[in-house]
Amino acid sequence: METHTTSNIGQKGRFYLTKNIWLPQEPIENLNLKMSDIILRRMPRLPLAADDALKIFPVLGELKKSHDKIKADLQYLLSHHEEIPALHEVHPRDLYVPGRAWRTFLLKIWGHEITENTAAVPDTYAAISRIPGVHTALFSILAGGAEIEPHRGSAAGVIRFHYPLIVPTEPEKCWIEIGGHHFFWEEGVPLVFDDTREHWVKNQTEETRVVLIIDFNADMPFPVNLYTGLRYNLIRRSAEIKAVYERAAIGVPPRDKAAAAPDLAKAA
Repeated sequence: METHTTSNIGQKGRFYLTKNIWLPQEPIENLNLKMSDIILRRMPRLPLAADDALKIFPVLGELKKSHDKIKADLQYLLSHHEEIPALHEVHPRDLYVPGRAWRTFLLKIWGHEITENTAAVPDTYAAISRIPGVHTALFSILAGGAEIEPHRGSAAGVIRFHYPLIVPTEPEKCWIEIGGHHFFWEEGVPLVFDDTREHWVKNQTEETRVVLIIDFNADMPFPVNLYTGLRYNLIRRSAEIKAVYERAAIGVPPRDKAAAAPDLAKAA
């Protein structure tokens, strides 16, 4: 995988609109988090899990319909496990886990399909494409013993969906806390939450956990939708996201569905 060690884009402290024009990161994040208190009044009460999540967001059931096909894609992807980058290798500011214990395979980032990656998991991307409003999608691969430190996203008005695909044999030992709510993943059981609420993850097993993460915008009334729409278009056109896009495309060969998939346990 090619790395971009000479670029400052994505480093903590600055948000780059272009390669040479940047804004200070902290005031932008603080503004988004202040807006989140207003926006949350217009959003469903989150977090939600299992049937409660699907009742509010039934379109997310498209993933459950394609569960076996997505698992087959994942089996193939994990046969290229060592090529999958850690999150901070794609986005340097997001160093929540040391080393390469948290790997991410991006399929879509702020509206941009990463075609080099989606070709490796075509059935997964087809299912995602049937969900309206998706702007970011990725496989999140967390190694046994890893912990993602408590953190908050800053994009108020964005809903995050976790679709678990591989969970440890003792799932209660691999968990996420979101704003004081405690959950553990179960295969095929969805979880929906607001990324701006503080959350942290701990895998207290020796087994790998994989979830498919999808971010989509909540429907916002006027005039809040003007703010969220402006933010979306500003971010998706920024040098920051262009740099993430370039780092994320790792060129896993397109999946040959006719070929036998490797054993999932061995690949993980």
